[in-house]
Amino acid sequence: MPVRWIPAPDLHGRLVAFVRVLGFRHVRPERVMCVRAYGARANAWARIWGLPRVFQEVLGLGPVYVIEFLEPAFSRLPPDEQDRVILHELLHIPQTFSGGLRPERSGSFAINRRTVERYYRHYLRLTGQGGAAGAPRGREGTPGPPGQATGGFPRRPRDSRGRGPGRRGPRGRGA
Repeated sequence: MPVRWIPAPDLHGRLVAFVRVLGFRHVRPERVMCVRAYGARANAWARIWGLPRVFQEVLGLGPVYVIEFLEPAFSRLPPDEQDRVILHELLHIPQTFSGGLRPERSGSFAINRRTVERYYRHYLRLTGQGGAAGAPRGREGTPGPPGQATGGFPRRPRDSRGRGPGRRGPRGRGA
C-alpha cells in the first residue's frame, strides 16, 4: 500500500502554540508543514524532514520543514504524549532555521525524554496548566525557555575544564 500524506492543520495549530508560548523565535511556523502519513512503515510516531540547501538553491525556495505524524500509531497516544512528540520534533529544528536538522545528541544538547519533559513542563507552567510551586526561574524571576542563554533554567555548574557534574574525563573514564 503506498503512503498517503494528508495535511494536519490541527497539529500545526498545536505546534504554533508551542512556538509562541515557549518563545522559539527561530522557528517560522509558516515554513513548517504538518502531515499525517498513512501506510508508512516505520517504528516511530513522527519524524521531521528538512529541505537540504542544494534543493533550496536550485528550486529557489527557502528553508522548509515537514513533520510527518505516522498514523494510526500517533493518534493512539494520549493528548499529552502527542504534545511531547510535537515538541520533540520541534527541538530538531536548529537555531539557524536553515533546512538542516539538529541531531538527537550534539555537544551539550540532547533531544531525549528528559529534555522534552523539561520543555513540556515549562510550557504547562506558562499556559497555567501546570503547578508553579518550586518552578525554576530565569532572570528577573520569570520563567524562561529551559537552557537558553536568555534566562531559562540555570545551566549545570562546570568545572575548570568545562565538564559538568558526573563527567570524569574522555568517554566517562578517569581524568
